[in-house]
Amino acid sequence: MTQSSDQNADGFHSMAPLLSAESADEFASLRKAFENEIHPVGSIEQMYVDDFAELIFEIRRLRRYKTAIINSSRLAALQGILKQLLYSGDFEFAYVHEQAAEELARDWFKKKSAKTKVATLLRIFGLDEEAIDAGAFRLCSEDVERLDRMLALAEARRDKALRSVAELRLVLSKQLKQAAGRVLNEEDEVPRLVAVVKRPD
Repeated sequence: MTQSSDQNADGFHSMAPLLSAESADEFASLRKAFENEIHPVGSIEQMYVDDFAELIFEIRRLRRYKTAIINSSRLAALQGILKQLLYSGDFEFAYVHEQAAEELARDWFKKKSAKTKVATLLRIFGLDEEAIDAGAFRLCSEDVERLDRMLALAEARRDKALRSVAELRLVLSKQLKQAAGRVLNEEDEVPRLVAVVKRPD
């Protein structure tokens, strides 16, 4: 895991934890886009923007993981489907039947002839390639469900960060208005000095 940080005119950004395969430039570009959108004023608003950028980056990461987990389960799903579709009576031994299903599934990812053979088998039983994705989803459904919960929490934190910036600006606006009012009231209470011009005799 690596970390990314850079410095702006007001000081240092918070450290953003990145995985080794993630781009520090991509994160910096994302954060800059939010800075241009929100225009943070002061270190507190900058902190919220940094947190917001990290949350969005985390949400993107979790969404990528969800897709990767399903894709990584496709081989096992296809092997399971082919073990059902290939007629066991065509094989002398059960282990040969299993080996044939496993080899055809692996070849499906790299050989056009295997793709054609699998597509033909699927059509015979009224299926298509979506059956592979569905099988992959079924195999990793618990992991996907956990990721969905993590995504929901991250999205809730994102919304809270946005509300915090809005609430902070509202509080600051009220404080500035009150301070301006006090200054103006104090100015009215100061007696005006009138210069007395002495007339010549």
